[in-house]
Amino acid sequence: MKKLLLSLTAVLLSCTGFAQVKWTPSVEHQQGLPASVKVFSTADSLDGKPFKAYYLEADLKDPKLEVLTRVGNGQRYTPQQYYTQEPGNVLAVVNTTFFSFADNSNLNLVIHNGNVLAPQASVKRKNPKGPDTLTYHPTTGAIGFFRNRTADVAWAYNVGKKKKTMELPAPYGTAANGQPAPEPSKRTVKGIRRWKPETAVGGGPVLVQNGKVHITAEEEMRGGASFRGPNPRTVMGYTPDNKLIILMVEGRNKGIAEGATLDQLAQLMVDLGCQEALNLDGGGSSALYVKGKDTIKPSDKEGQRPVPAVLVLKYKE
Repeated sequence: MKKLLLSLTAVLLSCTGFAQVKWTPSVEHQQGLPASVKVFSTADSLDGKPFKAYYLEADLKDPKLEVLTRVGNGQRYTPQQYYTQEPGNVLAVVNTTFFSFADNSNLNLVIHNGNVLAPQASVKRKNPKGPDTLTYHPTTGAIGFFRNRTADVAWAYNVGKKKKTMELPAPYGTAANGQPAPEPSKRTVKGIRRWKPETAVGGGPVLVQNGKVHITAEEEMRGGASFRGPNPRTVMGYTPDNKLIILMVEGRNKGIAEGATLDQLAQLMVDLGCQEALNLDGGGSSALYVKGKDTIKPSDKEGQRPVPAVLVLKYKE
């Protein structure tokens, strides 16, 4: 029996090797933060490869903590620039949405004070059965923050600033034959309902649901081997006791930090106790700026990449 138990333990450890990451408080980044906000770091290996990451934990129940969004209004700024421009006691700034380099527009939902600053973009793809282009309206993941100081990850739908944001029970957008599904509505989707966060940012795919790994990359039309493979990453989630978790993974730094796959990310967020978690724009966009200090080394050689939207954590004086 003892040999059997040891054998089973070895199998479990080999299957979840990346789940054994050890985190330590980041003394450098803790300076100037309130007790309700903590920063941790790791330089453990991940599945035997060099790994470097940080995560910020913020207690949403702290009444002085503010979670806000900021957009560039047609411009892009680095997280450091957003930090410098923002008045008051700014704790941290982190990148969020995917975006268009052509016009600096956000491709995912951004909500501030209950108002939609950027709607979810539609997806256009060539029709495999004809010369035309098909327009899909996929429901992609978003994380929202509410007046009662709770968070929620949802498959959200909104394609117009004046339209209502809806939450769906599952990803939606592609019919069984691969053609675009009808726009979601109470007529076309059972269980659809209003989603009314005060603050929200979108990305995708969803990584964790009900405390378990649940990745919906293909359903949110975010597939592809390169996308799912090891990359710098920005991830947000929340725990059952209403703690926001922002995970920042360094990558494309050969021999030092080689990034994380979507599967590894999801397991890391489960190990950090997340009830739900969402992937956001990664790669060269990934940056978490805490109290005037970088965490990971951005993968762009120029440093932090300018982005059109960020999430800002502030503390009321």
